[in-house]
Amino acid sequence: MAQTDFTDLNDKLADCLAACSTGDKRAFKTIYELTAPKFSAILSNQLRDAESARDVMQQAYVSIWKNAGRFDPNKGNAFTWMLVIMRNRGLDRLRSLARAPETEAIEDTIVDMASRPEDIARNSNAGRLIATHLATLPSHVATSISLNVVQGMSCTEIGKALDVSPNTVKGWVRRGLRKLRDQMPVSDVAAVL
Repeated sequence: MAQTDFTDLNDKLADCLAACSTGDKRAFKTIYELTAPKFSAILSNQLRDAESARDVMQQAYVSIWKNAGRFDPNKGNAFTWMLVIMRNRGLDRLRSLARAPETEAIEDTIVDMASRPEDIARNSNAGRLIATHLATLPSHVATSISLNVVQGMSCTEIGKALDVSPNTVKGWVRRGLRKLRDQMPVSDVAAVL
């Protein structure tokens, strides 16, 4: 880049920074368009990771936007001022990565997810009781209840699977559950559980 081109760039950036300090978003867009390719290459080289470079560049541009009013053209070039912000953000990222642990912490205790024998027996007894009462219902109603309650399928999904309207499935499930509740008193269920 020739000296006159660099001077023209700095003059344009200085004008845009002054406009940004008053909230001019178009001026900020111009800054981005003029500098993003250069800063992206610099940060990618510094961080050796394209994704980190994009994150850092975004943070740095936010900082440039917020601090545009602090730029003093009498103290230096606009491009250099922004480059220092980019470079410092990159260094901050490198420092934070250096402090981050390389491995995940291992838990001191491991939770046993296996079911206890008494839970298995209780669930088995409850399953038998429910299966016995489900068998008294018409098969399409029992199937709809099983798919809805046990498998978590919606009435629309069940309707598509059984080739009926979702409202029909809702009716089957509602009436079937009501019949099960009437057939299976709470004392029967409590005895099993």
